[in-house]
Amino acid sequence: MIVVALLGLWLPIWLPRSWAGDDEDDLHENTISGNQGPEKQDVPVDAPEVVSEGGENLAYSPLSLKAAEVLHIDVAFADRCRKAIDLIYARKYKEAKGELDKLTVEYPTTGIGPSGLAVIYQGLMFENFDFRYERQYRAAHTAAMVQIAAGQRAPGNEAIEFFLQAGMSGLEGIHQMRHGEFLSALSHGLDAVSAVSKCKEAAPDFVDAELGDGMFLYWRTVIARASPLLPDGDDDREAGKLLMKRVEKEAVFMGPAATLGLTYAYIEERDLRNALARTMYGRKKFPDNVINNMTAGRVLTSMRRYDDAVHMYQEVLRTAPDNQRAHYHLGVVYGRQEKFEDAEAAFKTYIGYPEVTPDYRGQAWYRLGLLYARQERTADAKAAYAAAVATSQNAAAKKALANLP
Repeated sequence: MIVVALLGLWLPIWLPRSWAGDDEDDLHENTISGNQGPEKQDVPVDAPEVVSEGGENLAYSPLSLKAAEVLHIDVAFADRCRKAIDLIYARKYKEAKGELDKLTVEYPTTGIGPSGLAVIYQGLMFENFDFRYERQYRAAHTAAMVQIAAGQRAPGNEAIEFFLQAGMSGLEGIHQMRHGEFLSALSHGLDAVSAVSKCKEAAPDFVDAELGDGMFLYWRTVIARASPLLPDGDDDREAGKLLMKRVEKEAVFMGPAATLGLTYAYIEERDLRNALARTMYGRKKFPDNVINNMTAGRVLTSMRRYDDAVHMYQEVLRTAPDNQRAHYHLGVVYGRQEKFEDAEAAFKTYIGYPEVTPDYRGQAWYRLGLLYARQERTADAKAAYAAAVATSQNAAAKKALANLP
């Protein structure tokens, strides 16, 4: 169950789709079903307002009290966990690391400290689609699993220990998929399934655990209907979205993750107005979250709101000046605006980073070739396509190269 959910959330974002052309709909290349988007969209539908937690005069917020109640854990611990997780969502990674280091000292057998660090390092790599923090992630993940196993040998805190185990197994599954190790990813996904089941058994009122169910129901339907090798089965997309919406509204930890899950469900359906609405909803509480803002930029590009997309990517670079992937997306937008010099500079900046993986470097060379071809710079286009082929055997570049005079 979890492994299909992970495939569903990760594949639309990760697939390089080197065979995709410079189609007007930037996100079309990242749908599983290949649905084409509509024409230029209007202003997005209104997203639900972010509801204040209230309880400003209480020692702990209502959500922390709820977390303590449903997970059967100490409220002070629940509150510390929530604050650390919110710092991660807010992309205040240094502050989050400080809190997580303290939690490791004070609660050494829960696994919360190194689990949070593993999420931070994966987030940093996910923002750029690279592996630059592989060593740090591996150390944090290993420490988390050791601590969680130690905690499970003693009574108490079972629900959150199984929840963290599921999260770490799922995270490792995603990481292995990125490396192309699909059997290993499946194994970790099955471990996550088992841990989620035990978490639900220990804490049946813990809504956060339903995110995996919602994503499984939605993406199982999408993947099955896109593959001739799998039976279609029931159409559970709406049921899956309803569960994700419940988690978005009621969860104590996973609300922003559910918002991102819904965003990609709407992207898959080519409902760009609601996809953008979800990203705007996420921005209300966590305006500096790079992953959410990068997704918003891509949706705006597909809606042909190019100035807004440029603004979003520039905001990403103000938040994270070392972000690399934003330059690639800026190249796409500038190319659509026929700002050829700006587009060329953006693609070359991205290609120049040593951390960019071969698939994405090849994709950037291919896009640069398309840019040159539009300007009738045939020799430059040939060179760029050739570089794309040499870098990653980019199929679209091979085809484009063969069609040039």
